[in-house]
Amino acid sequence: MFAIKSDYSIIEVGYDSIIKLAKNILPEGNELEENLYVVKSMMKPLGLGYQNIDTCLKFCMLYYGEDVNLIEYKTCGHARYRPNRGKGMTLMAYKK
Repeated sequence: MFAIKSDYSIIEVGYDSIIKLAKNILPEGNELEENLYVVKSMMKPLGLGYQNIDTCLKFCMLYYGEDVNLIEYKTCGHARYRPNRGKGMTLMAYKK
């Protein structure tokens, strides 16, 4: 489930809703955790964290390794971040 959350950029509330639905479908006594916070807290001691990697909208490159600090895609020239619309100084990538 955590991999699906990452693959489709599902926000925490969406993940929790999917888990709630799955728990209702599964038989009583299932061990599915109740929310994302619990899952993350279980993974941290195991060293099973995750890393978001920004990608081009056209999937022509990843911002990984030596390209992690670039602000424009090398192959197509598209901007990495969305225009900032008064949300402070937080930069939001087009696609993670």
